Amino acid sequence: MNRAQATNVFWSGFEAATSAALSFASAFVVARLVGPSEVGIGAAVVAVHVLLWVAVNALFADPLVQRAAVDDASFSSAFWASLGVGGVAAMLQVALAQPIAWWLGDNRLIPMSVLLALPLPLVGAAGPVQGLLTRNRAYKVLAGRTLIGQGLGTFTGVAAALAGAGAWALVLQQLVVSVAGALALLVCCPSRPRCIVRRQDLRDMLRIGLPLTASTLIQHGRYRVFALLIGGTAGAAALGQVHMAFRLVDTVRELAFTAQWRLMLPLLSERQDDLPGLRAAVDRCLAWSSVMAFPLCGIMALSVQPLVQILLGPVWQPSGAAALPLIVLTAWLFLLFPSGVAVIARGVPRYALIGNIAGLVAIVVAVVLIRPASPFHAVLVWLGAQLFISPYVLLTNAGVLHTRVLRPLRAGLPMLGAMLLASLAAFVVPYAMGEPETPVSLIALRLLIAMIVGVPSALLLAAAPGGLFRGARRGVAHAVAGGVRPLPAPINPRSPDRPGRGKRTGSTTAVPAPGST
Repeated sequence: MNRAQATNVFWSGFEAATSAALSFASAFVVARLVGPSEVGIGAAVVAVHVLLWVAVNALFADPLVQRAAVDDASFSSAFWASLGVGGVAAMLQVALAQPIAWWLGDNRLIPMSVLLALPLPLVGAAGPVQGLLTRNRAYKVLAGRTLIGQGLGTFTGVAAALAGAGAWALVLQQLVVSVAGALALLVCCPSRPRCIVRRQDLRDMLRIGLPLTASTLIQHGRYRVFALLIGGTAGAAALGQVHMAFRLVDTVRELAFTAQWRLMLPLLSERQDDLPGLRAAVDRCLAWSSVMAFPLCGIMALSVQPLVQILLGPVWQPSGAAALPLIVLTAWLFLLFPSGVAVIARGVPRYALIGNIAGLVAIVVAVVLIRPASPFHAVLVWLGAQLFISPYVLLTNAGVLHTRVLRPLRAGLPMLGAMLLASLAAFVVPYAMGEPETPVSLIALRLLIAMIVGVPSALLLAAAPGGLFRGARRGVAHAVAGGVRPLPAPINPRSPDRPGRGKRTGSTTAVPAPGST
């Protein structure tokens, strides 16, 4: 890893760590002050806003990263189109206010929705700016945006909760995060948009942006739909506890995924037409990401329940128990993530959309049929629905990368095995010996046992033939032996040379490919 790469990793990691720290701080403080029912009400309207935020933000940001070349006209076209999409999203947020208020039986949701609609046009304008900064690898600027937006939002949310604002504390926090974050990006825009809209550029970007945004929208929307269903079947208190369980885990997962996405997508897009080089780069990305991701999952699993007991009190204990299956799912998603990014880098986002639609349908059907009444049972339903689509994800990722089904996971298996062994020992040994009385002592004992077992296990597995970095290093050395290639042109979805059409590209014969992440 050279100095530039190390700098990029540092700022992406700093952004993720800062965002995680602020999110956890605000989550614990606000939840303790306002209680489960108010958290449930605030979470419902914020969930709709975040869903629209994701769609508006992502529509043109990632296509700008994936494109072979970006000029002033293409950036300006994306900017004005994204601004208009933000205005449409704001109207949609207002239109959904009355149905949500009726569903949860709280008329406060109407003014809450109107307030959260205001920043969506700004979010739309900032989306292409984020894509341009990511393309330029301006990770320091992106980290500053997070520090400003989430820092001000956290301060606002905690202050409102202390003032007795109840569910409004969550709404005001999200409002400030959206406005401040978008303004920070617009101020740092590296290029001033011109008054021009080029339709061909928009069509080219939307070929990637629409299915990718739809997939991302459905992926984020699955939880929002799930949360609304749980609120209607189990009540606002149960929804608040489920929301906290997801918040404890998904805050870390989403931030880690965002940091990895920004680092991996430009790197893998450079090799989108070189399948051996792309597979080698996926191995390298997974090998290095597993060093941080899987120990992080282990630490969360060992500490989440005692931390909830310390910081939130006994009323929130169901959230701590419900977080454990979500941590297991997070480890599995970390293992799949680099190959999923590679599929998008190849210009084939439609399979991700199909998988996420299948997951959404599975969740809705499962909740309607099972009607879980407790947070733990609700999370198990969620876990089952996600595992239901995993075979499809494995098959489609392998198909697009033209490799065996489990081959893209190989570089992460040593660290995953070490994490599982260490976590199992850290749970079993204190239970057999008699657990300490205080939560802090229990966390310390578990982490000590995990370190004693996990570090030697990881070193042993990494040193084995084909271990943690050996295969990845050999593949990368082979892939870059001829030097760094210029960024290739994006794959035309209508071209007969695109992946999966059975046509020879270079020295690699493409085979019919089912898809993506």
